[in-house]
Amino acid sequence: MLSGARRHTRLVFWLVLLLLISGAPAPVRAAAADPVPAAVLFRAQAQVAGDYITLAHLAALPPDLQQKCGQALVWSAPPPGQVYTLTREFLEYRLGQLGLADLLELGALPAAIQVQQTGVLLSGEEVAGAYRRFVKERSQWPAANLHIQVFPLEEPVILPDHQVTLEFLPPKGGRFLGEVPLELVILRRGQPLKRLKVCGKVTLERQVVCATRPLKPRDVIAAEDVQLLKREISDPGANDFFVSLDQVVGQTAGRPVGPQEIITSRHLSRTPVIKRGDEVTVILDQDGLVISTKGLAREEGYLGRPIRMLNPRSKKEFTAQVVDAKTVQVKL
Repeated sequence: MLSGARRHTRLVFWLVLLLLISGAPAPVRAAAADPVPAAVLFRAQAQVAGDYITLAHLAALPPDLQQKCGQALVWSAPPPGQVYTLTREFLEYRLGQLGLADLLELGALPAAIQVQQTGVLLSGEEVAGAYRRFVKERSQWPAANLHIQVFPLEEPVILPDHQVTLEFLPPKGGRFLGEVPLELVILRRGQPLKRLKVCGKVTLERQVVCATRPLKPRDVIAAEDVQLLKREISDPGANDFFVSLDQVVGQTAGRPVGPQEIITSRHLSRTPVIKRGDEVTVILDQDGLVISTKGLAREEGYLGRPIRMLNPRSKKEFTAQVVDAKTVQVKL
């Protein structure tokens, strides 16, 4: 006789065999259910501190959607202190344009979303003040002689708050005269927030040498032909003006100069009247006693300008002033 354990084992065996022969279906493991998408919660009211309304402003997004499309630009933001109303119809249309219409299946849009601008406007006076300080600190001219006009910004600039720092970058070429465009970097917590172009006009007021009468090319400038006048200078290339009458008296005009016109080096002749190696007459003038001799030019000579000369006998160099193409003068 079989024991109870053996009888139980054989009974289980025959039951399993019977199920296999009869074709009864084997138990099926249930398929894993698809994950349920996280919901998108659209707000009825939103706040913006900047230039644009993004999707993240309008809805609470799950992390994956926040990273994927949270910065999608829905519309431009309202000016500071104002509110825009974005209707359901508009948002459905706009999300469709952005390829985000599927989000509407994850959350219901309210009838409208009120969007308020909480940012602040960048002060034009603050920008102008920073521009003037920057130019005055870096200009080669005395700050008291500079007149600085700052042009208004092309469009309003919205900032998250007033906790920003304004830093200007030097202009290309380092010129601070005439039209001076500067790049402005707006920093917030030490990090660049915005970059703007700020333009202004800088003029310099100085006493400069001007003509008292019309001067023609090849005219030798006399003391009565020039005077010091206060002028405003805005030409960046006019840095070669003269501030002393002695700088131009005795020189030759190379181009026409009008009365009251500022004389610059561009108006003066750059053609030498004496060439290196020329033998010229040297006039020695000492208290009215005039002696003439010969000398050799060691360099090119210009009317009214100093020139290095060589005494052919003693082989010593001396300096004289050019009188004309054949004469130099030394005053002892």
